Amino acid sequence: MNQSNNTGRLRALKTGASALVLSALVAAMAPAAALAQDAPQPQAQDEDSTELGEVIVTGQRRALQTSQQIRRNADTVVDSITATDIGAFPDKSVAEALQRVPGVTVNRFAASDDTSHFGAEPSGVLVRGLQQVRSEYNGRDTFSANSGRGLSWGDISPELMQGVDTYKNQTAEMVEGGIAGTINLRTRVPFDSAGELIQASATVNYGDLSKNYTPEASAIYSNRWDTELGEFGLLANVAYSDVTTQSQTIQYGRMGVFRDVFGPGDRYIPASVGNRDTEYNRTRNGLAFAGQWRSPDRDMLVTAQYNRSDFTNEWRERAVIAYNADMYSLPVNFVYTPTNRAHWIPNPGANGTPFTFDSQGNFRSGTLLVGQTDTGWWGVGDADAAGIAVNDQGVNMLEPCYSWQPTCTNPYRAGEVNALTRYNETSNMTEDFGINMQWDITDRFRIRLDAQYINSEVENYDIEVGQYTFADLTLDYTGDRPVMNFSAPTNINQSAGGLTNANNYRYNHVMDHREDSEGDELALRADAEFDIGSTWLDSVRFGVRYADRSQRVNYSAYNWGNIANLYNFNQAAYWNIDRHTANGSFTGYPTGLYETRSFGSDFFGANGQYVFFDMDRLANHDADLLSYDRIGAGQDQWRPICERTGEVADSCYRPNELNEVGEETTAAYVMLRFGGENATFGGSPFSGNIGVRYVETNVTSTGSLSYPIAFSPTTLQCTGAPPDPMRPPTLDPIGCYISPDEIAFNSGGGIRSTAESSSSHWLPSFNIKFDVREDWVLRFAASRAISRPDIGLLKNYVEITASLPGNDPTDPRYVSSGGAITGVNPTYNANAYNPYLEPVTADQFDLALEHYFANAGSLTFTAFYKTFDNYIQYGSYDLDVTNNGVTRTVRVRGPMNGDGAQVRGIEMAYQQFFDFLPGPWAGFGVQANYTYIDNQGVRNTNLKVASGGSSGETAQPGSSGTVLQVDRLEGLSDHQYNLVGMYERGPWAARLAYNWRSEYLVTAVDCCVFLPIWQEAAGFLDGSVRYAVNDNLELSLQGSNLLSTESRLFQQVNDSSQGGTLTPNAWLKSDRRVVLGLRYRF
Repeated sequence: MNQSNNTGRLRALKTGASALVLSALVAAMAPAAALAQDAPQPQAQDEDSTELGEVIVTGQRRALQTSQQIRRNADTVVDSITATDIGAFPDKSVAEALQRVPGVTVNRFAASDDTSHFGAEPSGVLVRGLQQVRSEYNGRDTFSANSGRGLSWGDISPELMQGVDTYKNQTAEMVEGGIAGTINLRTRVPFDSAGELIQASATVNYGDLSKNYTPEASAIYSNRWDTELGEFGLLANVAYSDVTTQSQTIQYGRMGVFRDVFGPGDRYIPASVGNRDTEYNRTRNGLAFAGQWRSPDRDMLVTAQYNRSDFTNEWRERAVIAYNADMYSLPVNFVYTPTNRAHWIPNPGANGTPFTFDSQGNFRSGTLLVGQTDTGWWGVGDADAAGIAVNDQGVNMLEPCYSWQPTCTNPYRAGEVNALTRYNETSNMTEDFGINMQWDITDRFRIRLDAQYINSEVENYDIEVGQYTFADLTLDYTGDRPVMNFSAPTNINQSAGGLTNANNYRYNHVMDHREDSEGDELALRADAEFDIGSTWLDSVRFGVRYADRSQRVNYSAYNWGNIANLYNFNQAAYWNIDRHTANGSFTGYPTGLYETRSFGSDFFGANGQYVFFDMDRLANHDADLLSYDRIGAGQDQWRPICERTGEVADSCYRPNELNEVGEETTAAYVMLRFGGENATFGGSPFSGNIGVRYVETNVTSTGSLSYPIAFSPTTLQCTGAPPDPMRPPTLDPIGCYISPDEIAFNSGGGIRSTAESSSSHWLPSFNIKFDVREDWVLRFAASRAISRPDIGLLKNYVEITASLPGNDPTDPRYVSSGGAITGVNPTYNANAYNPYLEPVTADQFDLALEHYFANAGSLTFTAFYKTFDNYIQYGSYDLDVTNNGVTRTVRVRGPMNGDGAQVRGIEMAYQQFFDFLPGPWAGFGVQANYTYIDNQGVRNTNLKVASGGSSGETAQPGSSGTVLQVDRLEGLSDHQYNLVGMYERGPWAARLAYNWRSEYLVTAVDCCVFLPIWQEAAGFLDGSVRYAVNDNLELSLQGSNLLSTESRLFQQVNDSSQGGTLTPNAWLKSDRRVVLGLRYRF
């Protein structure tokens, strides 16, 4: 009686809750319901074809049911997506599908520390706010051969997937490596199908910004045959995807804080503002081949698989960036005041629009010229100015002035405008060979043998050219987004035509970068299971695994070099980019390198004509023609990668850009499975496992130690220039004080070395679940896990630099006696990685309550807690280094194992089809999940896994070596949810999926503004409609980013302890995409 009443109340509760959810979906789904009302039902399929037919054709109910069964029957906490889930969305990568899973978020930037490049497709995956995610392919290792450890998620074709499983805790038999979670990508095998299967699909993509049509296609063939020798199966699956997307960005540079300068209190004015338009052309090829054999007695199964993914992403970017202040070298906590006005600052000018600000002090509108401070500007007279640049009439481009002269008549000028062109192409290849044998030796004893070889290659070419000119900038941020408008430049003598005349531009800089990396791994595994057969003890599993991974990462610095500038008096011959005639050592710029073209959009709010470097020639490596060796000019004597001095013979890389890491792991485990249907505790059946895994890791890292560069002859001179009455007085040259020991230590060069390290860990685990009622499961999971450092952090690399005192006689690096300087003690610092890093360890706990009230209906609640030790962070230590018999103490900065921390949170998920509704309304369904995460003490590392800076920094350096304090872990949103409305009845199926996350810290130190960057809360809506014409043909219409969501970024301008003030940073928009497709089953 009580049970019946409880059941009735429960049914009423479910119906009431369902009705509330349903009411929010009916309006969106009603058109599909009306179409389905009179549609014929599909014919029933025989039992053998049910699984494949539903997975591929009808999909949604069976997909939810399969995912639900995987979670309920799993040995630990796992959430799964079936192939139908991926196919039913307009998801162009596995990462896009994974963001639907509770606790999983994605990163949409090309790199997490580079917020200038916002992609239409996700580039990374986080589980429960953490980046240490282990990636697997069919339960085996998979990785991309870059400086990271896991997979580049955009590489994988979702068309090849049978399912994707996200493990959030561990058992002893699972391969170690993911303290955030383990994501296993499962491909199809022949015995998944009842018989022969031939299917093909084709789609066409269109983006409303890129305005390009691009194709996608996939095909699968699978069959199985019974013979006297056993059963054989073959499968071939191929996929091709070509997608062009576009993103547009309005972005401020570093925000200047002006206190009591433009009125009382703090005012915030960006140092620059730019519009950026980036087109991404992504091509992906996927191959999956599988063969299976089952013995006639069905005791042995052998599966051989080959999977390959080829991924190429090309992006072409043009940007127009206006500069009005110089803050590059200032500390990140610098505040301008009336008495502290370092460098040049914004000024509205005599005739410009005065500045206006909102109530929070943020800049709203005004004309932004460059105002003078206490630094010199362009020489003492016309002769010096003529040495910098002249226009096409022979007139000095720049008006000379010294700001410390009372007679200065030019207190402000137009700011610079950068017409930037950038080309980037990345190619990733990952191929995997695997063979597995399962053998039931007896009814109670089974073994499994597995072998894998994986090979991965990564290539990248990145090049940009900045062409600078001048214009007055009027910035208007009184609407939804800032709008730039340009006018004739103040105090600049430009040639006619302004922004459209190439004579008014200079080649400011060229920057190139290359990567050529590869890695491989051989892994062998043996597992066995023995059935105990008692009521309480089910079986014991044990096994061993050996893996030998080798990775060679060749990753160059970002090779930035200045061609022409505003402060050297010897460049008039080559300052203008249209100077094609030889002049002295300058051979003339090649013709055809630049083009005048329109740039603008409705999003930017303005259009204009600018002179850019020709994109096709940039992609053709023609920026190399600006090499110093070719043109005979350039202030930094820039040379492209592969032509620089100091590169290792027969390579394009310097010694500190080469990284070879070998990693050998050996593991063994034993796991006892207990319980089952007949084992009860307190009247409830229970089951679970307890075990321990032992892991030993040996790392070999080959790299280099670089000594400080040798002092130049000029530095060692003890004869200074005669005093200049127009310049501040100077001390004697530093060469008068440098000792022979310092000269010996600063010899340049370096040594190659190999470092070896080892670590071992015991990883216990315990999982138990209770079937407290027929449709209720209570689950508890506890385990210890490890996550090994990224490959790039294990680089055996130390680069020492010397820091000499400047013109300040009180500098402590000077040695004084009797008030006179007698010597100098340079300070020595080093950037380094750390081949001796220990893996991060985590003790993790999950408690879950799961209610399964229908085949595709469930309500789950999971609470989780993780505590960490040896978390990798940025730190420093002293190291004594000897060179040429001289020993000096070097302050080394780089990755170190640090303190512990905690992450905790909850996940809730609900899914149901409303079968209780009448008629066509019974086709409606819903999926919903919510995640809350709380970070307790996990600090951002601020580390770079590849030393891409011009000086090989191992961490994001901030500005002047300073960084702001932040109180949030990168990538972690406190709240996130997914809401999916579904309809499936007859030949019609439809789906609307909304993904939302609260604000989060994108990066603690942005690559370019050096400040923490936050993204405000945002949601994305995707959808699809499918119609089965008959049993063989299906048509589909899919859409992504249907709301054309605009993302907004903010930059933090002071420490979190001071309030963590957020000011505007960027406005981001990407394509709204539509995909029209068909799928045919033969």
